[in-house]
Formats: sequence, structure tokens, C-alpha cells
Amino acid sequence: MKRGASPKIFESNRSYLEISDVEAKPIYTAGTGDSIMLWAIVRREITANILSFRFLMGLLIYFSLIVTNLFVLTRDYEDRLQSYRTAVRENEDSISQVTRYSEFGLTHLLKCDRNPKLLSIFNEGVDKRKGNTVTVAHGYVPAVAEQHGSDNPYLNIFSSIDFTVICQVVMSLLALLFAYDAISREKEAGTLRLALSGVVSRPTLLLGKYIAGMVSISLPLIASFVAGLLVIQFSPYVSFNSSDWIRILLIFLVSMLYVSLFFLIGLFLSTRTDRPSITLMFSMCVWVLFVLIVPNLTVLLVEHASLIQSEESYKAQAGDLWKQYEAEVKDYFEKRGIEGPLDRANPSGVGSRSGVNDYDSGETVSASGFRNEEGLPLAQECYGFKEDLRAQYADRIWQVRKAYLDKNPNRQSLLALNVSRISPAAIYYNAAAILAETDLGSFWRFMEQTRQYRREWVDYLRDEKIFSSRRWFTTESEEPFDLSKIPRFKERNEGIVNSLQRASLDIMILAVLNVLFFMGAFISFLRYDVI
Repeated sequence: MKRGASPKIFESNRSYLEISDVEAKPIYTAGTGDSIMLWAIVRREITANILSFRFLMGLLIYFSLIVTNLFVLTRDYEDRLQSYRTAVRENEDSISQVTRYSEFGLTHLLKCDRNPKLLSIFNEGVDKRKGNTVTVAHGYVPAVAEQHGSDNPYLNIFSSIDFTVICQVVMSLLALLFAYDAISREKEAGTLRLALSGVVSRPTLLLGKYIAGMVSISLPLIASFVAGLLVIQFSPYVSFNSSDWIRILLIFLVSMLYVSLFFLIGLFLSTRTDRPSITLMFSMCVWVLFVLIVPNLTVLLVEHASLIQSEESYKAQAGDLWKQYEAEVKDYFEKRGIEGPLDRANPSGVGSRSGVNDYDSGETVSASGFRNEEGLPLAQECYGFKEDLRAQYADRIWQVRKAYLDKNPNRQSLLALNVSRISPAAIYYNAAAILAETDLGSFWRFMEQTRQYRREWVDYLRDEKIFSSRRWFTTESEEPFDLSKIPRFKERNEGIVNSLQRASLDIMILAVLNVLFFMGAFISFLRYDVI
């Protein structure tokens, strides 16, 4: 190319540096020349992007959304943390008020409270929607969680939008807006033909545009993200440890991988059209389909298409098991000549009816005193049998309920999650939720820990022979009553390695999609007609 041709190449804001300057230095090898040209293209594209209106808009949008949102979610986390601490304190106060062990199954229920996840500031997931407190008793295996804490509707409206939602929706759109005219506008302006007629190769040009585009998108994102982290650090309730920082870095890297995918989609579409307006139309269709429609539509389709067995069948089986339990208890009592309730009304002071109606509750408030001392040993024996058997039947009923949950709501949730992987937006959000420990799997892990705690509680009652002690049903006993040895629930967080293993599938899918769309853009650009 002649030196006089170079000014024509730079007429638009998407032009390149003087190619003839590279040609005038023959001391460089071909590889070195390509490398110099690559970075020259990158610098030129970054300069053009930074000076563009969309870069300024992106910077303003990033700061206004990310910084403000992280501030609001930090306040929301503070409220939930205070609520959690209050719940734990109330649970300890409730334990301290117990005067007999049977009250743990009726008036002073043990609670398992879930600590709000610190990284829910970045990804809320199901951390607020699935409940955070679980009731534990020897006659009941926990299967559902209830909700405690403040419920500010105005705060909840805004806090439902987190950092990953901003990346999922806004950043993917901005990535397409940065990439949709990367090639087609050059062709429409005529600069693409001039650039490729010189020393710039097509692979070098395409790679340079990708690198420059990602740098241009990353700069305002990094600045906004760092500013948001600084805002979070002002909270006295927030203290990130090394594990948290690693998770935050991983969430940010996965976010960049997701944004890169949409930039490559825009770049690919730009190599398939001749006019930027057409590329923009296709880009908007892709964005609406895979970001807005598919993630929500798949959930609705799964909910309506998959058949869920009615709870009545499970409840019927549970009712039959409790009837078997009653029959065994009645048979045991009749063999010992017991017909009345376990209270002071019976001449011997023992019987078979509790003061409550719930099968899965603990015994019993009505048995607080007895007419004579002779009936107490038999009462201890009967309670020891009855309450231990109650715990056994609770385990059997849980197996029935677990089978129902695994085949119905849990199976439906997993199916919806797998089907939603059609959308890159759903893949990204799930990966970020796993890394933040706010996904559905983390909630199921918490529920399993509550069931493990319930097993520890039952083992404690059995090992200490509490079911058959007088302290189970009466305060009129000289037996020691030490509540400090009662096991307490403590949630165990998932390790980073395990989280990465669970998120590896989604991260791998995003990485593969990046490679496929880059290859698609590369092959399409090699065949692209620049005239």
C-alpha cells in the first residue's frame, strides 16, 4: 500500500493507525509485525470506544446501578444478620426456660437458624425466599423452613436486583451494543476494505476488536465494582475473609466470561450482516430471547408440563404409620395393665394418653405430678418406650416424605434448572449463586444439616437415657438437670473446592460457548465480503 493511502483509512473513528509505518520497518518478522499491528488495533479501538457516547453511558449506568445496589443490599444484609442474631438469642433464652425435657417437643421447640450469606450482597439467589429457621423435635424430621426477619416491601423490591442480575441483563445488553457494529459498520464506511488491503490480516483485526471491546467494557465495570466494594467495607457488620475474597473474585471472573459471550455473539452477528442496523435488530432479538424470555419460560413450562403427585398420598401413608405407632404403644401399655392417661388421675399414676394431640410432638405437659411414688418407675419405663418409638416412627415417616419430595417438587426444581441451561443468562446466574452459596443446592445442604442435628439430638436423648428419666415428664425429681450439654446447631459453610466442583458444569458451558462463538465469528469473517 502506498503511504498516501493511509489517511483514508483513518477517516472514521473506527480507523486504524498508519499501516505504512509498519511496512516501512522490514526488520520485524511476520509474527512480530502481526503482534505490533494487533496492539496498534487494540489501542486504536480502545481510544475510539472511550471517546464514544456509549462508553460514557455505560460508565454512568454501571456506577448508578452497581454502587447503589451494593449499598442497598449491604443494608439488607445488616437487617437480616441482626434478625438472625436475635433469633439465636431467643432460642437460647427458650432453652434456659425449660424445666423438663418433654417441653422441647411442645412449648420450647429447638430452632435451627440459618446465617444469612454474606455474599448474598452480590447474588441473592434463594437466600431470602426459602426460609431461614427450622423447628427440630425428636418426633419430627424437618422438611420445610420458615421465615423470620424484617419484611420491608420497599427494600425487597430493590434488593431483588443484585449484582449478578445487573450483569445478567444490563451488561449483556451493553456488550451487544459495543459489538454489533464492529465489522458491519467498517464495511458500510468503506474502511474495512482499505484496512484489509494492507498488512492487517483478518484474524489480527478480529482478535484486536475482541480484546479492545472487552477492555472497553471491563474498565467501567471494574471501576464500579471496586467503588461498590469500598462502600461495603464501611459497614461494621461486613468483614470478608480470604475465602470470601476468592469467591468474590470468582464471581467477577464468571461475570466477565458471561459478558464476553454476549460480546462474541454481537461480533458473530456483525460478521453475518452488511449493515449495522440489521445487526442491531438481530442482536436485540437474541438478547430478548435468551435473557428475558427463555429463563422465565422454561420455569413455567416445567411447572405446567411435569406432573406432581398430590400430597394427600404422602399424608395418607404418614397417617397409617402413626396409627401403627399408636397400636404398638397401646399394646405395650395393655400388657402392663395400663389403660388411663399418664397423669395424676389414674390411681397408679400411669396411663397411655398424653396431654397433646399431635403425634409428632414431644410428651407431655399434663404429666407434671402423680398421686403416689409407686407409679413413677412404671411411668419412666412407659415414656422410655413410647418416646423412643416415636423417634423411630418419625424416621420412617421421613423416608416416605423424602421419597415424595425427591420425585415431585425437588425433581421439578432440578428439571427446571437443567432446562433453563438453554439460556446463557440462567447458566451464569446459577454459577454465581453457587459461588455465593445462595443457590438451591446450598439451601438443601442447610436442610440436611438440620436433619443431621435432629439425629444428634435424638442420640443425645437416648445416650443420656432422658426418655426414661423422671426429668422427662416432671420437675419433682432429684435427677440432675443440666441444659448446657444439649447439642447446639451450627451451620457449616461449603468449601470453595466443593462450590467450584458444583459450579464447574455451568462455567464450562460458558467457556465452551465463548470458544464456539469466537470460532464462528472467525470462520464467518474469513469468508466475509468486504466489498
